[in-house]
Amino acid sequence: MISKLSTSSFYIQLYQIIEDRSSDQIISWSKSNNNSFVVWDLKKLRSNILPKSSSVLGKNVTEFIAKLRSHGFKTVGKGPGELEFSHEYFSRSPVMKKMMAKALSERIEKFDAQIKAMKCRLKAKKLPSKLRLSFKT
Repeated sequence: MISKLSTSSFYIQLYQIIEDRSSDQIISWSKSNNNSFVVWDLKKLRSNILPKSSSVLGKNVTEFIAKLRSHGFKTVGKGPGELEFSHEYFSRSPVMKKMMAKALSERIEKFDAQIKAMKCRLKAKKLPSKLRLSFKT
């Protein structure tokens, strides 16, 4: 079931925002369905959440909704100013939480390895020039 949901940065970032209890007034898990979340306040989503996230989620509400749809989310009817989105494999389960945490941890490790490799390359480039300077004196 969960294997059909990739651990792309879109899903990871969306999951982190929905899980963040400080944003529950704006976006949170649905109380009636474990496979959906509700955007309670579209204006605050636009002004408080989307600018702080990378462009992975979209730069505005229209782009955010388009990206949700392109990632398999379906719109569920709600009241004015509120939207609910559902995805068969995106859920509030402990298994999903572990999967997203593992995926994020793997991305961080990969990023750290890339930084370490870049530092080594920079050091290697600087080393010969330092050696030349020490021989001149």
